[in-house]
Amino acid sequence: MLSTIGRLLKAQSVTLWLFGESADSLVLRLMAEGGKLVSPDPEHPFMKDRLFWKKNPAIQELLFTAGPIVCEDIDTDPRVDGEWHEYLKRKGAKRFLGVPLLVGGQVRGFVGIRHPDRAAYRPEEIELTQALAHQVMLAIQLNEFAEQHQRAAVFEERNRMARDIHDTLAQGFTGVIVQLEAAEDAFSCGCRKEANEHLHRAGELARRSLSEARRSVHALRPQALQEHNFWDALKGIIKNTTFGTALHTKFEAQGKLPELPRPWQENLLHIGQEALTNTLKYAHARNFETRLSYKAKELSLELRDDGDGFKVKERHDGVGLTGMRERVEQMGGELKIISSRGKGTKITVVLPCNGESMP
Repeated sequence: MLSTIGRLLKAQSVTLWLFGESADSLVLRLMAEGGKLVSPDPEHPFMKDRLFWKKNPAIQELLFTAGPIVCEDIDTDPRVDGEWHEYLKRKGAKRFLGVPLLVGGQVRGFVGIRHPDRAAYRPEEIELTQALAHQVMLAIQLNEFAEQHQRAAVFEERNRMARDIHDTLAQGFTGVIVQLEAAEDAFSCGCRKEANEHLHRAGELARRSLSEARRSVHALRPQALQEHNFWDALKGIIKNTTFGTALHTKFEAQGKLPELPRPWQENLLHIGQEALTNTLKYAHARNFETRLSYKAKELSLELRDDGDGFKVKERHDGVGLTGMRERVEQMGGELKIISSRGKGTKITVVLPCNGESMP
């Protein structure tokens, strides 16, 4: 994830710092440069003096406000002086961004991003970094849960969080990256208005993903299902994610959709998002079709693309496909995946449904 942050922001370096349980220590957990993880720098002032951070104005501001800190020029920012200023100068840094990692409103650490000379940080870049930092904190929490607890109930919760982290942030940020790449293409063609539209949409997708991640931690219902039924929610997510891209989307519904249990709606929504994510990331498709049908007391959701495809027997399930299978099993349904190289992929979910309001 640090490498992703560095790549999207074209950063010189990205660091992950965590406070100890007593908040008396600050530990450098990870460091990435040039898109690759590297060994911690022992010459960093925070590494040489374990208490240096306590007298650092920038870190104290981050702790006090629990919000991002932005330094646009290390030579003119009064918070950057002495040994820290000299260290940043030696590293060729001109500006930096610090984003807190929050748990229950408390600062558990922060992600630091350094840059040489570049344009000022845009609000959407800061928001995107906050959303990605939140994903980092969720992943850290997930690991802590796994290390601290072995009971079955905790194991089940860990799986839920892992699936929801993937289904909210990983899927959401695929859409963010698609929009940022579209903005880059528009800028290169001189279409500034179109590029700004893509940047705005990327910011909206980042904010929604951040909101959904927060809701998933508290096991709350997805916001999209608070405002729409499952079908409208899924169509809205697909349209927003693919807006302005080369992927053409098509929707078809047959029969009157019965009232579905809330867990079913959430599962179907996430399955649809995962299918779209895989298409955007791997398939190089031109078309993505979504069909929903209800007949003969059977509900069917079909998601199809005309992309590269793959050999099903050779494909090992990752988090996404595993999550799909688990969700379909929870609903007592059947998952069918048909694909072959060069002929696209079709994913079908078939659920038994009696046509009445189900508890």
